[in-house]
Amino acid sequence: MIKKSTGMAAMVSAVVAAAGLVPQQAMAESHYKGTSAQADIERRLQMMEDEMRALRSELARARSEARANAERMEAQQQKVEQELAKAETQEKKDLIYFRGGYAKMEHGRGYKGLETLTFRGEENDNDGWYVGAGFDHHLTDDFWGLTDIASVDGEVMFEYKNYGTSENTLVNIVTGDTIENKITQFTLTAAPKIKFNNLGNFRPWIIPFGLGIHVISPPSSGVTVLNPGLMLGAGAEYKIWGDLWAGLDFRYHFTGDDLDIKSKSGLLKGVDTDGLTTGAYIGFGF
Repeated sequence: MIKKSTGMAAMVSAVVAAAGLVPQQAMAESHYKGTSAQADIERRLQMMEDEMRALRSELARARSEARANAERMEAQQQKVEQELAKAETQEKKDLIYFRGGYAKMEHGRGYKGLETLTFRGEENDNDGWYVGAGFDHHLTDDFWGLTDIASVDGEVMFEYKNYGTSENTLVNIVTGDTIENKITQFTLTAAPKIKFNNLGNFRPWIIPFGLGIHVISPPSSGVTVLNPGLMLGAGAEYKIWGDLWAGLDFRYHFTGDDLDIKSKSGLLKGVDTDGLTTGAYIGFGF
């Protein structure tokens, strides 16, 4: 009887032990699963935090680049504005001008050999007037590095000179009509012009030499009209306002000899185109 009770007790103990083991294993499995899920969540959170950190870094870098670009664009805009302001305030170096005044030939044209048979000029036909225009192109501010006192421009100028009227005696003899023609001269010149810039708005200048081409009307005894020569000049100009200049000038044209070769008989004589002009001009800087 005792043996039977002992066997039953052992069986009950085994069942109880088995019953107690199942909850413990379940609890262990549940604890393991909870720990794994928590670790997974922590990993996900860490990944999200790393991604947010990377996004913040990228956003900061984009903001820094945008700020740098904005500062660069602002600096470029300021530079452009400064250049525009400088260009607006900078003195314009080139000049276009319009001239007019008194003209004089060294010798009148009314009484010279064959010309007397073709036209007869007035006694004062060596005095006249002129109008003209030209422009100065700026070449250097400091005489190519030699001095700051003077600058050099290149001048191209033309002028029309009128010395009165004459009678065409040849037509008068043939037809009996009296025909008047003007004694005129057209001159085209090119020359260097030295300007002295150390006197403020007042600017004297000289032309040490220049090439002049003269066209006369009526033609000479040799029926030629073209004659080259040398031009010398001096003057001064004053800035009135802005880029507006007013000036006075004097120029002398020297051709060296008559327009034509003189004949042996002396009947045919050439035309002397030596002469001077003096007057005033108004110029506009551009």
